[in-house]
Amino acid sequence: MVITKMHSFPDNLSFRYPWRSYQEKVLNQLGHHLSNRHLHLVAPPGSGKTVLGLEVMLRLNEPTFIVAPTLAIKNQWADRFVELFLQTSKQPDWISTDIRKPAFVTITTYQSLHSLYQRASSKDTIHSNEEAEQEEAIADLESSEEAAANAREAEAIMDAIRSVGVKTLILDEAHHLRTGWWRSTITFRDSLHAPAVIALTATPPYDVSAAEWQRYIDLCGPIDLEISVPELVREAELCPHQDFIYASMPSKEEIAFVGAFQQEVRAVQKEILVNSAIIQLLEKHPWIADCEKHIEDILSSPSYFSSMLIFLREAGSMAWEQGLPLLGESDEKLPRLDEEWLEELLNGFLFRDRHIDPKDTAVKQLRRRLHRTGAIERRKVYLRSNPSIDRMLIQSVSKLDSINSIVDFEVGQLGDGLRLVILADYIRLPDLPKASGDEKPLTRLGVIPIFESIRRRLGRRVSLGVLTGSIVIVPQDSLPLLEKSAEELEMSFSCRPLPHDADYVIVEVTGAGRQQLVSAVTAVFSNGGIQVLVGTAALLGEGWDAPSVNTLIMASYVGTFMLSNQMRGRAIRTDRMKPEKTSNIWHLVCVDRKEKLGGSDMQTVTRRFQSLVGLAFDRDSVETGIGRMNLPPPPFSEVSIEKMNDWMLTYAGRREELSVRWNRAIVNKLEMVEELKTAKELLPRPFKSPHTLKALVVFGMVSGLIYLFDIFDFLIYYPKMSLLMKLLIAGGIALLVSWPFLFKAIRLYLRHGTLESSMVELGQALYGTLHHIGLIETAPSPDRVGAEQDIDGHVMCWMNGGTTHEQTVFVKALQELLDPVDNPRYLLIRKEDSKYLKRKDYHAVPQEIGRRKEHAEYFLAQWEKHIGKGEIVYTRTKEGRKLLLKARMQAMSAAFVKKGERISVWR
Repeated sequence: MVITKMHSFPDNLSFRYPWRSYQEKVLNQLGHHLSNRHLHLVAPPGSGKTVLGLEVMLRLNEPTFIVAPTLAIKNQWADRFVELFLQTSKQPDWISTDIRKPAFVTITTYQSLHSLYQRASSKDTIHSNEEAEQEEAIADLESSEEAAANAREAEAIMDAIRSVGVKTLILDEAHHLRTGWWRSTITFRDSLHAPAVIALTATPPYDVSAAEWQRYIDLCGPIDLEISVPELVREAELCPHQDFIYASMPSKEEIAFVGAFQQEVRAVQKEILVNSAIIQLLEKHPWIADCEKHIEDILSSPSYFSSMLIFLREAGSMAWEQGLPLLGESDEKLPRLDEEWLEELLNGFLFRDRHIDPKDTAVKQLRRRLHRTGAIERRKVYLRSNPSIDRMLIQSVSKLDSINSIVDFEVGQLGDGLRLVILADYIRLPDLPKASGDEKPLTRLGVIPIFESIRRRLGRRVSLGVLTGSIVIVPQDSLPLLEKSAEELEMSFSCRPLPHDADYVIVEVTGAGRQQLVSAVTAVFSNGGIQVLVGTAALLGEGWDAPSVNTLIMASYVGTFMLSNQMRGRAIRTDRMKPEKTSNIWHLVCVDRKEKLGGSDMQTVTRRFQSLVGLAFDRDSVETGIGRMNLPPPPFSEVSIEKMNDWMLTYAGRREELSVRWNRAIVNKLEMVEELKTAKELLPRPFKSPHTLKALVVFGMVSGLIYLFDIFDFLIYYPKMSLLMKLLIAGGIALLVSWPFLFKAIRLYLRHGTLESSMVELGQALYGTLHHIGLIETAPSPDRVGAEQDIDGHVMCWMNGGTTHEQTVFVKALQELLDPVDNPRYLLIRKEDSKYLKRKDYHAVPQEIGRRKEHAEYFLAQWEKHIGKGEIVYTRTKEGRKLLLKARMQAMSAAFVKKGERISVWR
């Protein structure tokens, strides 16, 4: 089954271009990095990791097995090696992209490798069938024989791979590994004899549990080098770029749809509040009628219990007062009934509460009423916005107008130099007109609707193309360029005019030529035959290589860390043909003005920006997070949306400033630092009471004055002593008496005089604990924790030095500590108990610290050393759960305090 038996690469293979500076740096240190037979490199999309991996493979000069996340990236590895190292158009037989035919270099996907192991393991299923009952074995005979055949074939493939003698294993974008894929990949690695493992990724899974991170490191090895976006822009390996957000409002039809739903929800809310049957069911509910007896159940679902009390109070029933003492809060602090709290109540009442009979007449009637309203989907109640509305807004037809406005603007800015790509999620082929005059209104977002919308609005002002796995459309005028590219690729194709517009043609190929067609159309685009190319994120969003792209519109709903980074990476690559290239990246959002945070689509974009590194709008800073976009605060109005879009277009027109602004932002700075940006209200500081700074100073001064008068009265009997001397003696004694108070005040001021100093103290307490329990290896030092306050009053805190993973561990724990309490194993309680003030503050002991009691106790000792007195409480006992309920209610009463935001900043 092995194609060619080889022991080394052919002589005289080399990369045809000069190495980039960071690549040369890696290669110069290769001996050091591979001393443990591992190289784990992190670098952003577009930075040239693939060619670097190929060069490392060449230098190791051993049989190699490359695993990639997708078919497109798998093919890219082979194409890059053939083009850039072999410098030929024909792939030799010692390179295989078919796992069934392994060669000296075998390139496959994680899915293919996993499937191979699944098929091989089917023999275990066969064995269990043989031990089963006679009738079951007969019934399963046919499937067992098929499984046996699959297992034999899989074993033969594995034998062939073993016969190659793989010594180098390259894992590309290993962050894609799901649990099953990971098991298969690590089993394969362990089957090899001391392989060199080369792991390349743009997005390590930093934001996972300690166990998941360890699993990732077990496979890929420790990170050897991490190259950031600012470093690559500084070295001209990535081009200067800027993100922009273009907002739209739902169409009239969409607004009417949303309005009808919201009107129905308001009607349902009014009906429920006067529904005596529902009210009686809640009044008689065991959790309300006998709280103490059902404390454990209540504590397992405190939000639901709170929603019951809130509803009963709103409905005018007095039964809610029975449960209030359990919450430990006053009537004033109990939130009002809104749609969010009613959602919580109805989800528990209708689908989770074992004390409510689902066959009760009132319950069935309520469920039917909500179904008619469209407020129930998959056994979940939605009152603010249901999944249908969310999908409608994400794919809103209003985004077609946004795209047209952006394309029109960018064409006006760059003219023939525009290379704009639009990535969408769906093709929507039925929306393509069948003949001239068949142009129907466009009612949804997708590749074909986008193409049609631009074609109808801009006509021949722009040269349009479509590139998907199902349909390819190019301008008639670009056919000579396509023919030239096809000839170079030894590809044949056919074309036919677009039925409703003869200025465009549909291009078709068969079989294996589809991947070549992507390359050919990409070449046409790069050479200017197409200015605006519309495609699917699935085909072009990852692994597609077109350095000429200088504008990207992300018309995809994706909000995940990995995929959004990959899509954006299509536009930020440098272009050898145009070293002055800059890129604009446009993100589309449809804003729900009635939602206080802008709606689900706005939340998707917000999540996306958590991982996107770029320039801030209002300062010379490179960072992640939606805050760098300087958007108007929600809720949004029609006026604020229009102003925001105008502002975005104005800044997008200043491409010539991008290089200068990037240079200012990255000069004299060293690395990307993970940090927490939090509201000052969340930061624990000394309680404001008679024992805080001001009280201590006043008390010390008063004490001093008392002694001053007493001593002065004594010294008055010594008339020969000068008045100045008397005052000096009295003042000195008063200072001596009041010194303990003043000393404590000065110490508090030095440690907590500013928000930044308070945050540093808190960070040091946390850092010392994380280092003590082994989650952070970098040793503590006085300047290990940094903090500053921005112009908006937010406080930023970060860890200086250490690995990115250690910084992420620190910031994640800090956020858990400062954010409103959820469900920790241990609570940290600060008390102020005096005749002037009684108060308790609750903080969650971070999850990784709270796994063991001794770790939580060590953290308490660090807290008392840096912050002040406190105690820890285990929340999995009855008393502990009561305190947890009170802590969560305190968090609910502070619901409008914004949670901390984790960002990365170039410092």
